Amino acid sequence: MNSWKVRFLGIGLMVLGGFLFVWAVRDITSEWPQIFVGLLSVFSTSMGFGLLIMPLDDMAEVESKNNMETKKNP
Repeated sequence: MNSWKVRFLGIGLMVLGGFLFVWAVRDITSEWPQIFVGLLSVFSTSMGFGLLIMPLDDMAEVESKNNMETKKNP
């Protein structure tokens, strides 16, 4: 996947987690469904944040290629 797709997926998961949290707090009145939807909202928000700050290999590959080129051409 491209880096921008991973970043947009992370933002999307964070937004989904926010909507699930609001829905769990505002609209669900039963105890156990509210707990499960709340936990799902926390999980999706944390996964989205993890994808958003995750270092990607694309930049490391570019930097290693640049370093190899500079070593060849002093």
